[in-house]
Amino acid sequence: MKRKIVNKYFRYKPKRYQGWVSDDNYLKNFSVVRRWAIMHYELKSFSELELMFFLYSEKLFTRKVIREQTNFMSWDSQLLNRLIDGGFIYTWRKGGWGNSEIFDLTHKGKKMINSIYKKLNGIEPIPSSERRNKAFRKNAPFHQKTLAKAIINFNEEYKQRPSLE
Repeated sequence: MKRKIVNKYFRYKPKRYQGWVSDDNYLKNFSVVRRWAIMHYELKSFSELELMFFLYSEKLFTRKVIREQTNFMSWDSQLLNRLIDGGFIYTWRKGGWGNSEIFDLTHKGKKMINSIYKKLNGIEPIPSSERRNKAFRKNAPFHQKTLAKAIINFNEEYKQRPSLE
């Protein structure tokens, strides 16, 4: 009987894959939700959205708080004025006689950030009808059509998620 020669150095061992499984993976779709929010709410830049995220947790705030937060953001002197003109921030108390001007988020601003959080946490999908989303219109520019494809992928993933209730 002939012996089988076994090469002990080159034995095949199947590798076991252990990926990181996390329930908190909602930031992987942040770029799609961010781009949709900037387009839907007609914001000029991502810095406006970043500032709104910060101010959402603040109750009342002054220009000093906004200046401190925007120190490390891209420089934009009209950022606060655009948010006030857009209806996202309103003057809660006018300044004068030693009192500083105090601002607060409007209902529109709070609703915008709350809607973004719901989409990131998987509670509601991004709208995919022509009436509610500009990216799905027939005359949409190319960058909005690519966003529409990403939104479709996001919504398909949303349907496959387990219910939070």
